[in-house]
Amino acid sequence: MSAEFEKEPHASVTPVDDEAKAGAVVTDNEVFAATADGENYRTVSWYRSFALMFKVLFSVGILSIPAVFAYVGALPGALLVIGFGALNTYVGFLLGAFRLRHPGMHGLQDMAYVVGGKWYRELTGILYIIGYILVAGDSYIGVATALNALSDHSTCTVWFSFIAFVFSTLLAGFPKMSQIGFAAWFGVSTLFVSILILVIAVGARDRPALAPATGAYELGYTIVGSPTFLTGMSAALTIFVSSSGTSAFIPIIAEMKDPREYKKPIAASMTLLNVCYLVFSLVIFRYCGTWIASPALGSAGELMEKITYGIALPGLWVSASLCLHLAAKYLFVRILRGTTHLQSKTRVHWATWVGAVLACGIVAFIIAESIPFYGTLVGLVGAIAYAPMAIVIPMHLWLHDFGHYRSGPLLHKAAWAFHVLMLLMGLFMTVGGAYAMIQTIIDSYAAGTVSSAFSCAA
Repeated sequence: MSAEFEKEPHASVTPVDDEAKAGAVVTDNEVFAATADGENYRTVSWYRSFALMFKVLFSVGILSIPAVFAYVGALPGALLVIGFGALNTYVGFLLGAFRLRHPGMHGLQDMAYVVGGKWYRELTGILYIIGYILVAGDSYIGVATALNALSDHSTCTVWFSFIAFVFSTLLAGFPKMSQIGFAAWFGVSTLFVSILILVIAVGARDRPALAPATGAYELGYTIVGSPTFLTGMSAALTIFVSSSGTSAFIPIIAEMKDPREYKKPIAASMTLLNVCYLVFSLVIFRYCGTWIASPALGSAGELMEKITYGIALPGLWVSASLCLHLAAKYLFVRILRGTTHLQSKTRVHWATWVGAVLACGIVAFIIAESIPFYGTLVGLVGAIAYAPMAIVIPMHLWLHDFGHYRSGPLLHKAAWAFHVLMLLMGLFMTVGGAYAMIQTIIDSYAAGTVSSAFSCAA
């Protein structure tokens, strides 16, 4: 889209007098004011926001995309990664531009209020909570899988998920994004290294680790697969959700020192993210074929599984913590916005914050143990939460601000038609995807291919 489609007014700014907040920028109507009278939440630099944005996304996708390539094939899989990656990158910029045109937005729910009123805000808030709690629960499954691998399944998987809940909740309890930013850098580094080791390990083997140890076997590598509707939709949703967490960018931008710098972290994080997804997934699928574990870190043999999971464990833990923090921060701001308790360290402030973090963590734990399979939960998240949040609502936001393009010049009409088409695609992914994933869950339980809720099975 042309730059003229996202014109941004210059927000008025004033310098911060307090030396402790040097370098911060105050923007009119921001939900978190930079003030000497209370706690300053606006302390995130653009490069730390890059780490936060990248880490929110770089976990679920890289561990689940390689396995779905087995259903759709290398070429469709690569095209889906590129296509959805480009769309989600554009949506990230779209949301950032909307936020500058409408100052004071803390989250997608605030943007929904601008275009649809209270009911739209509450619906979007529910989707937001569901989305990030589900991803946190998905990360619990990843942590439990890692601990199972490292301990040779020494104890009940439910206990490992509970350990993930405890440590993730502790980290998520830090109230500022900037405080979690340090952990985000560490989590990004460890997970990236573990995936790199996995890629090298699978390429060095003469046959996939999960294939029969001797005799002939079928690799299952295909250029173009033949998926059913259920498997094809599941694969598309898994790839889509891997880069669709753009709604998380808004609260991160709200805590940036200068929110006008939002383009830098979005461009850097989304470019690196999609390059990693494409390269790593293609290489793993090429050497493993259909013999890919989910999560993918178990695809290179028992020893390499322990090594990769051991290195990746902090990254999986940080992913769960970030998603819990985002969900809890929404509740926190929703309850205390407009009161002195929002930035003053009162009892109400702390009770609300700690209560929100604990509530989100407990719900995520229950979900993780109720749906104890990794790939299907990723697809379910994509259908019921992220298709609306990353496609339907952002397209509605654009149409609200640029609805007059419908009767403008040809280029404007084309832009308007593009956003309408994307909105309809988002609705299809929501309805069709929800059906496909719910049916997959029902079929899995009926076939006995998955353990029961709160099972101790590995």
